[in-house]
Amino acid sequence: MADSNSLPNEIVQAIATANAESIGEQPAVLANLALAQEIFNRNMQQQIALSQQQALNLIQLAVVAKCVAIIDKLDVSADPAGTQQLVGGIKEILKCVSGLQEQAKQTS
Repeated sequence: MADSNSLPNEIVQAIATANAESIGEQPAVLANLALAQEIFNRNMQQQIALSQQQALNLIQLAVVAKCVAIIDKLDVSADPAGTQQLVGGIKEILKCVSGLQEQAKQTS
């Protein structure tokens, strides 16, 4: 010991060794953190895509159910021209839903 205020050489050496080990491990720790962040980001992207697909499926189900209800109530003998016009409108709605599905597939 040099004076009463300094630490013993063994303690100084142990601290220096611990600091060197900590500095040596730092790149691995940072790489693990970066990998964890990347995994988290991909997981969130997949959850968002799944949520969007579920919402689109619900919209499609509602549209198809409404179309079925309209078709079920049709009285073809009462107004054939109106029936054809209604069927044409339903076809347009289904085309729009199909277009939404294609658009959702392209964005995900």
